Amino acid sequence: MIGICIPTASQEEFLEKLKKRINAIFSYISESQNPEAILIFNSDRVDKNFFYLTELSGGVFENCGVLCEKDGRMFIFTTRLEEEAARSGEGYAEIVVYKDEKERNENLKKVLSKYKKIGICYNVITYSFYLHLRELFDEAEWIDVGKAFRLARMIKSQDEIDRIGKACAIVSEVADSIPGILKEGITELELSAEIDFCMKKKGAHNIAFKTIVAFAKNTSMPHYSGADVPLVNGDVVLVDFGAGYMGYSSDITRTYLTGKPGKDMLDLYHTVCRAQNIAFELIRADTSTDYVENEVRKFINSHKNYKDRFIHNLGHSIGLDVHDDSYPGVDFNKQFTENIVLTVEPGIYLPGLYGVRIEDDIVIKKDGCTVLTNAKKKPVAYEI
Repeated sequence: MIGICIPTASQEEFLEKLKKRINAIFSYISESQNPEAILIFNSDRVDKNFFYLTELSGGVFENCGVLCEKDGRMFIFTTRLEEEAARSGEGYAEIVVYKDEKERNENLKKVLSKYKKIGICYNVITYSFYLHLRELFDEAEWIDVGKAFRLARMIKSQDEIDRIGKACAIVSEVADSIPGILKEGITELELSAEIDFCMKKKGAHNIAFKTIVAFAKNTSMPHYSGADVPLVNGDVVLVDFGAGYMGYSSDITRTYLTGKPGKDMLDLYHTVCRAQNIAFELIRADTSTDYVENEVRKFINSHKNYKDRFIHNLGHSIGLDVHDDSYPGVDFNKQFTENIVLTVEPGIYLPGLYGVRIEDDIVIKKDGCTVLTNAKKKPVAYEI
């Protein structure tokens, strides 16, 4: 069944925002491809582009989809399981509800049969569902629009920045509370659970990714997964975590010192902090990303003991996904661009000893960058 609703005045403003978003997506598609409509359909893996187009919430939306035309006309396809949540899209979309696969296919045919060229995201849609679509619409041409979504999502609107900002405020508060949780004998897994609980308690809608907690020599592994390892006074503690808020993510890393850290440890910590500050000082719209990263690496490599121990990228973009794409690449002329939101996370890792990483989230502005996470970074040594 298809339900058609007329937008109210406030809904018209919302529709105008979505139209701008849709226009931006289509603007990144070459004229030679030029699909008449774009279809995002979720199987058991939900495509975040579905939420980018619909801004629906309150459901999982497996086996649901959305189709939009360039002029903003939109259809939301939903199972009965997700119908109530999907109905919040009434006013800007035509809601198509089905009870089973047979009814779903009939409704897809009813809506999509008039299109000859349809955009889909090859990098997310399952191959089996792609073959299913080709069978249903054997005369349609399927255009890959995944890149267009990635580029459109890199540039954030103010409401997206506000949501990321709220997610950043949550993790900043949690990060500042962690020293009070540290105690002799607490394990990496226990601290991870405490951090996740604190994020939810402070308003996170979800945990953005699996929280990383590492003690002592485990801190030298950037993607260490955590274990039943107890904290000992004098250990380095590294935590990397993120909160989700209204669909958008934050990502923060802090390194805490316990006991009485030696001169070498303090030097390492200060070097990482200074490397991050160099990035903050240089990042602004239209500045070369390669230039900034090279300056940070040059500074770290100037320290004999740390040469080539910064072993990952300076950061990544964040948004609906924690890794929304990457640093602005060739599609942005390898330049920082206004209203892209990124992490800045230099780190130095000494295998078998320890590692230090400091990570904050920023939004690029014309004359610099605004840091969205504000948790403390002063190297205080905590007695536990």
